[in-house]
Parts: sequence; C-alpha cells; structure tokens
Amino acid sequence: MKTQAECYGKMFPDVIHMVHNEPVRGKVFGYRVDQPGIGVTHRAAPVNREEWQHCLECPEFAGCYRLSIGTVLIELAVKS
Repeated sequence: MKTQAECYGKMFPDVIHMVHNEPVRGKVFGYRVDQPGIGVTHRAAPVNREEWQHCLECPEFAGCYRLSIGTVLIELAVKS
C-alpha cells in the first residue's frame, strides 16, 4: 500500500497495551485511565477535533479510517 501520509491508519491509539496514569494518543482519538492504586479513579476519551478536521480533508481519509477501525477491532479481539 503506497500512501503519502505518515499517520495513515493511526487515528486510534494502541488498545492492547493498556497504560495507566498518562495519556495515550492516536492522531485523533485517545484515552487516559487513572489508577493510582487498586481502583480506577478517572477515565477519559479525548478527541482532537482539529486533527479530525484535517483527517476529513485528507484525500486518503476513507482508507485510513477503515484501516484505523480494523486495527482497533482486531486489537480488541486479541485483548479479550
């Protein structure tokens, strides 16, 4: 697959390797899980709307979005 964009297929962060107490980011979507001890105290799933707008304007958006979603789905399947 030949593409110009370095970020192709990377809209979402890695969901297999869960990281706690620090933000984890893809190009557009991310998460943060605060777990200072046994229990989770805070969860957030921020969206970078400026980057989303850039993605929408990209000519490779359709394929990039499908690859990004496919990657997250397979990571979730493997993690489960």
